[in-house]
Amino acid sequence: MKKNIAPAELQFFLFIVLIALPGCVHRKQIDKQKLHIDVPATKNIVRISDDPPPITIWVHGTLMFRKPIYHHIFDNKSCLMPVVSFPHDHHFRLLASAIAEHDPEHFPLEEFYIFGWSGKLQNYERKDAAHKLFHEITALRAHYKEKYGCEPIIRIIAHSHGGNVVLNMAKIKAIHEPFRIKSLILLACPVQEKTMHLISTYMFERVYSLYSSLDMIQILAPQFKRTCNTKCLNSRHKRHYCIPPFSSRLFPAYSHITQTKIKINDFPISHTRFSTKEFTALLPTILQKLDSWHLESLAAHKITKHKLLCIYQKK
Repeated sequence: MKKNIAPAELQFFLFIVLIALPGCVHRKQIDKQKLHIDVPATKNIVRISDDPPPITIWVHGTLMFRKPIYHHIFDNKSCLMPVVSFPHDHHFRLLASAIAEHDPEHFPLEEFYIFGWSGKLQNYERKDAAHKLFHEITALRAHYKEKYGCEPIIRIIAHSHGGNVVLNMAKIKAIHEPFRIKSLILLACPVQEKTMHLISTYMFERVYSLYSSLDMIQILAPQFKRTCNTKCLNSRHKRHYCIPPFSSRLFPAYSHITQTKIKINDFPISHTRFSTKEFTALLPTILQKLDSWHLESLAAHKITKHKLLCIYQKK
């Protein structure tokens, strides 16, 4: 009985330690800035550029309670759908409209797409979805070049494990010249060993990773690490898996990635709030702030892994 109790106590202790980790970084190690945003009820901004519109793709995360979206809207298929084909009151249409209304130059509604996939919490499902997304983007790119006569600018916004779906695309070898992602915006993406180094590949020009210290779902996303370490729990078997199988918040530091902890009105936000229309309405302004902050850091030769952006809303 004692042998069974000890591992359970160890797991509980490690769980508590993981929860406390977000607050363990010393404040002197954090690069902190503030952003004040005035949020009007409606922001009527019209796209004025004559250039072909850029493409935006939203990739959802794990579907725990919204599986009918995948079954009914996407007909049980992993595919891209233009957001203008969704009902006006649909969750994804509201998200896209909130972004497009505040920045139609970079996120126009007419070239805004939603990628639907099974949303199951298995790595092989995310890999399969990555292949489908890769081929869907390849086809969309060909159609775009035929329509506009030029290479599209592609931006991807991915929530939760949707980010790992996108990162898995970097493993796929393209027959023709591979496409590039101008901006990859990761919202509360669980950082996992199998995909975290893929952000450094040629496919992604610029990466933003936003997270919150309140978000337990991000770090509790499982990842089973196979190892030969004799200290692992299943040391008697040929395949050994270490515990706890939790994810991380931060990717390795690269010069093209900005990783930022988000607080709104002095409070960290939840995992699901990253995919609300209220937050996505703030996203264009947040990205502009992060770009200027990033340039300041590069000019000062100061690439800080721990950043905190405190957003203050005024309605």
